[in-house]
Amino acid sequence: MNISIKYLIIISIFMATFSGCKKGGGTPEPAISDTTKPAISVTKPIAGQVFVAGNTITFQATFSDNEKLKSYEISISKVATGGFILKNVPASVSFSYIRSSTSFSSGVKQEVISLSDIIIPANTATTIVTPGKYNFNVTCLDGSTNSTQTTIEININ
Repeated sequence: MNISIKYLIIISIFMATFSGCKKGGGTPEPAISDTTKPAISVTKPIAGQVFVAGNTITFQATFSDNEKLKSYEISISKVATGGFILKNVPASVSFSYIRSSTSFSSGVKQEVISLSDIIIPANTATTIVTPGKYNFNVTCLDGSTNSTQTTIEININ
């Protein structure tokens, strides 16, 4: 009986060793995660470009990623500066714009976006768009949530 137990232990060890070595078994190798940020190449507007209230800002950019693009966002905001307020002058309003979370086609790695619907409000008798420097911000997110942002400074007169 003592020999039977020894054989049973040896067979159990043998089976445990080979069952862990079968093809495809064991610990899976970790997946390689995408850490490459997407790229943005803006061709319109150009840095320093001047716009007037009532004008349309044309936007054109190429977005690309090594895996896949997910979404982009555009925002325009006034560059903060100090100043003073004049009395009996029409109220000044800082122009701002947001186009948030616009999705790309599924699985696309590169896409050119052209927009011509970003309108700077026209001046009226009671309000004027605050002239000055504005940041035109473009952010891109890829399928792995890597993000890139680029800022172009434009002027509104």
